[in-house]
Amino acid sequence: MDDPSESAAARAVESAPAGARRRLLRVLALPLLVAAVALPGCGGAADATRAKLRLVNASLAYPALDLVVDDQTVQSGVGYGERADYEAADAEQVDVRISRTGSPAALASLEARLAEGKRYAIVAHGGEAALRATLLDEETSEPERGEVRLRVLHGAADAGALDIYLTGPEVELADAEPLFAAAAADSTTAFTTVDAAGWRLRVTAAGDRDDLRLDLPAVALASRQVATLIVTPGGGGVLVGALLLTQGGAVERLDGTHARVRAVAGVSASGTVAASVGGVALVDGVGSPAVGPYRLVPAGSAAATLSVDGAAVEVPPATLRPGDDYTLLVRGTPLAPAASWIADDNRPPAQAGRARLRLVNGLADLDAALSMTLDFTPLAAGVLPGSASTPATVDASAAARIAVTAAGLGEPLYVVDEQALRAGSVYSVFVLGATDAAVGVPYRDR
Repeated sequence: MDDPSESAAARAVESAPAGARRRLLRVLALPLLVAAVALPGCGGAADATRAKLRLVNASLAYPALDLVVDDQTVQSGVGYGERADYEAADAEQVDVRISRTGSPAALASLEARLAEGKRYAIVAHGGEAALRATLLDEETSEPERGEVRLRVLHGAADAGALDIYLTGPEVELADAEPLFAAAAADSTTAFTTVDAAGWRLRVTAAGDRDDLRLDLPAVALASRQVATLIVTPGGGGVLVGALLLTQGGAVERLDGTHARVRAVAGVSASGTVAASVGGVALVDGVGSPAVGPYRLVPAGSAAATLSVDGAAVEVPPATLRPGDDYTLLVRGTPLAPAASWIADDNRPPAQAGRARLRLVNGLADLDAALSMTLDFTPLAAGVLPGSASTPATVDASAAARIAVTAAGLGEPLYVVDEQALRAGSVYSVFVLGATDAAVGVPYRDR
């Protein structure tokens, strides 16, 4: 006759959800496992049948992450650029989730089939509201002495496809070929072998050596090291950073040292603007209105110089974060100019067929807040002089109507009836100059 307790256990297992079913099977098997360990000659065999997992946090957007396996939190509070210690897991198909520490909601998930005795890293990468999880096998054999095995995980989707260069410190990019060409977002390359040495690491947009995203003069790779270079997103959506994950070992942060800054000249009466940051010229005697290109500048305390019609203008202090984008907005009259810093979010929209749009108030002589509509729908409001609205995600359009107004004025300051908004692009609408001669500049930031 069947044991009633065994039949009840079997029914409980069959009716349980997948994750809970695996946990019930482990609980029911525990007495057998303990008995096996107690038998002569069986000690220690159980560990060889299990896999090992660890979480690596490669997302600056999430300062602390948890690893959840089959509904059980196995690693917690892993910060950016950190990795947890290996945790044993059953060698089978498991449900893996990444969550913010203190929250049960899954930010990313995957199903992973684990093999007996193997080590794995779960890499959490991507930006806010776009976290991804990638499973890395950490059982690659070591190379010969004096060599390194290296692969790339492109975890900065906002940056687009990238070329990765390892060169000598003085080698010009024009004379170099990428070690990894056109690495696609959220992809992992195969391993390649390089010499153990100190390398200069540079990352550019795919196929464009002039579009530099990261430049680190000294990255050390050790003899017989097996490593994954994880490209991580910058806050502005264009520049990147990196982590170097050693197989079975530690994570090294390879933070960028640059920000991107542009100057926007919005002084009335065509005032002439010259500006530089960290010794890098942004604009040099450009007449207003004008939107200068982004330049790479040293991150940290912004050493800025500014003049309008040749007279020096004070620039508010600012700390520029590595990987972020900024606008130095110059407005006012030639006799009373003013400067302000605006943080720029140039991440492309996550959805296909969409664009992102914001309003920048650069009026010279009006203290009122501005509002903006898109096809008569309110899009931004309360935008004070020297500031910008939060970018809004909108439908792409071949002929959108944009209008900017200020309270108390009978007519819009700026109207355009057939503005193209390209899918995947980011736009700013600058309103510059004097109120009675305001100039609207719809500008494609990216």
